[in-house]
Amino acid sequence: MKLSGKIAVVTGGTGSLGRVVVKRLLEEGVVVITTHTGNQRSIEFVKETQRQFPCFHGKELDVTSEADVRKFFQWISDTFKRIDILIHLVGGVNPKKFIEDISVAEWNKMFTLNLFSTFLLIRSSVGMMKQHQWGRIVTIAAMPAITPEAKRGGYGVAKAGVVTLTKTVAEEIKEYGDITVNAIAPSTILTEDNKLWGTPDDSKKLVTPEEIAETILHLTSPEARAINGQVIQMYGKV
Repeated sequence: MKLSGKIAVVTGGTGSLGRVVVKRLLEEGVVVITTHTGNQRSIEFVKETQRQFPCFHGKELDVTSEADVRKFFQWISDTFKRIDILIHLVGGVNPKKFIEDISVAEWNKMFTLNLFSTFLLIRSSVGMMKQHQWGRIVTIAAMPAITPEAKRGGYGVAKAGVVTLTKTVAEEIKEYGDITVNAIAPSTILTEDNKLWGTPDDSKKLVTPEEIAETILHLTSPEARAINGQVIQMYGKV
């Protein structure tokens, strides 16, 4: 358990991917704080997981609110004195539309949820990591950020911003000890909901939450210190 005792924040840790990531970290002895939106399903997952792993904590948080994020990280600082790992899984996608059909509200929503939230979370965590000279940050990009896709304009451009932000911070932390900042760019993830849109053969081509979780676990490990500023493309066979 090379990560045992590390302090990790996982945003969106009660979602389909987040649950797998959270449990893998907990199995490795990591103290995990996950954020969620306060819905009943999330609250039940937090309570259930805490019964098995007392070092697990759940906090309701609006990751797009600067004030709320500041308060959350002040609590992290007061309670745990540091943050070692940030895994920012929160994001979202709008229905497919041509650029001319996207409203300003829809465009702004993509940037707020995907890019602005990433900025807030990284800004609040990287300073503490610099103080302790150790840290791992993993963000989530997307396939359309690397290979633009028709009718995914707002989402693709916002996720491309996540890529640039990730690489920028990776450059900024090079002189501050053992800190790395990387992104994972998945295609469609094989969740229960996504299984419904295709055939069993289609499902076999998709990347699984477990595969992504194992990659995240490696990126957050001490052995991954030489991987920095990279975007790991996990497209499956699509």
